[in-house]
Amino acid sequence: MSKKAIKRIGWANGKLGDPEIASIVMGQSPPGSTYNTNGKGLSFFQGKADFGETHPTSRVWCSAPKKIAEPGDILLSVRAPVGPTNVARRQCCIGRGLTAIRGEKKALTQFIYYWLKHIESWLSAQGEGSTFKAIGKEKIKNLKIPIPPLPVQERIVQILQKADEIYRKRQDALKLADAILPSIFHDTFECDSSKWPQKRIGDIVKTRSGGTPSRRKPEYWHGTIPWVSPSDMKVTEIHDAEEHICEEAIDESATNLVEPNTILVVVRSGILAHTFPVAITRASVTFNQDIRALLPNQELLIPEYLLWALKASTPHILMSIVKRGSTVHSIDTSRFLDMVIPVPPITVQRTFVAQVEQLVSASQRLYDGTSDSDGLFKSLLARAFSGELTAKWETANADWIKTQVDLQKRLPRLVLLALIRERATSYERAAQVAILVTTLVKFTFLLQMEGNGRRRFYQFVPYHYGPFAKEVYSDLQRLQAEGIVVVDEDTDEEKTRIVLADRAKGDAALSDLPDDIRQDIADILDDYGDLDHKALLKAIYDKYPAYASAKQQTRPAKRGETCPGNIT
Repeated sequence: MSKKAIKRIGWANGKLGDPEIASIVMGQSPPGSTYNTNGKGLSFFQGKADFGETHPTSRVWCSAPKKIAEPGDILLSVRAPVGPTNVARRQCCIGRGLTAIRGEKKALTQFIYYWLKHIESWLSAQGEGSTFKAIGKEKIKNLKIPIPPLPVQERIVQILQKADEIYRKRQDALKLADAILPSIFHDTFECDSSKWPQKRIGDIVKTRSGGTPSRRKPEYWHGTIPWVSPSDMKVTEIHDAEEHICEEAIDESATNLVEPNTILVVVRSGILAHTFPVAITRASVTFNQDIRALLPNQELLIPEYLLWALKASTPHILMSIVKRGSTVHSIDTSRFLDMVIPVPPITVQRTFVAQVEQLVSASQRLYDGTSDSDGLFKSLLARAFSGELTAKWETANADWIKTQVDLQKRLPRLVLLALIRERATSYERAAQVAILVTTLVKFTFLLQMEGNGRRRFYQFVPYHYGPFAKEVYSDLQRLQAEGIVVVDEDTDEEKTRIVLADRAKGDAALSDLPDDIRQDIADILDDYGDLDHKALLKAIYDKYPAYASAKQQTRPAKRGETCPGNIT
């Protein structure tokens, strides 16, 4: 977004590495001796290879993590490739192929997530390196990001989440449709295998191999006959190909010309790692050596039946017949030809093919809808970060946005006040019960890490008593200046205590606190409120080790360390 556009819509511009915008944790690979596959420790994600649709998939665990991502953190791939993102479902260890990013006071994590989606292609081009592309921390920190007011960020996230949800639901439906074919085939022909004759593929088809005409003779490659390679096998029906050859090229190479209604299968390609491409020709074509042609005995098989029978058998072929190499995989031809398929009467085959073609037609409509949804989502991303998506809404709700922005500024100290008040009212002498400042800080940290809204009230850093945020003390001073609380440092115990001084003033101030935060506070106190000081610290050390080293847990505190800066 240009600076003029930002100025026009009233948005700020910032750098991703600004501590008030985002925290950035670069991954670091722990010692190999700490890896395991039996679930001991935290899930260990090393890079894009571990990514799923939205969340990474656990394959390896680590018992001594170096760098940790928290639940809800964005996981950005920073090495081969640069740019793809996932979201941490739970606390995890990250290797050097990943960076964890979480929004702070000025930016919602989900807003940053969608912004990274928007710039993914551009970010990919920023990678450097001769062997593989990578991007370093300084470049990530210096990425310029538009920062609208938080209410506008929330509005953008709501719209994009809905569009993203529609797209993902259609993708799920498409996957379900793809899974129906094997189910139909199994229910129709394999549940009662004695009902239909079972025959070896090698006994009911003839095979033809392919080849590649010499590239040293350019005249071979200026013909009109389609020459099919695995890259052309992304469709079910082959009408044409990217490259064409002449008749002389066929005569002087190992390739073969096959007639329409021939079945082509890929027998050598990296793509065999996850799919088995099968297609039927609808024109006379030639093909390369990575493809095998199957010519069915049409007295026994109609070509379309063989096509769908093979597609329905894809899971079995991938699991049992593909020979896996380091980069390229291949079909074990002898085992493939030994495969047995049911061969029902031609009339039954035609009925089955008609059913499948209806399914394929419905799937195509679903696929088209998914493509439309993907296009809509990308369009919304572009409009969101140019300011166009919410411009009218921002104008219509300018006063409300200003009110919400003012509330966001007061929200951290309202959270402190609510925790003080709720803690106090759990006792009989409500106004006289104190809470230790270290306990208050820890409750606030837990609220920030575990609340449903995952709002960022303070930027916590590791300290002698676990997570610490110096801004808490400034907000306590403000509450004390307003006459709502009293901060008292006990010189004997070296513990700073906070007491609710004026319940009426406190209740008035808390009238603006959102209901979802009230509920989060109640839940945190239900879960942790009964723990004594030592037990609370231990729970946090155990659950969030990144905020407490062994030194922090064992070294005795020096006088005044519980309250840096001395707030009284």
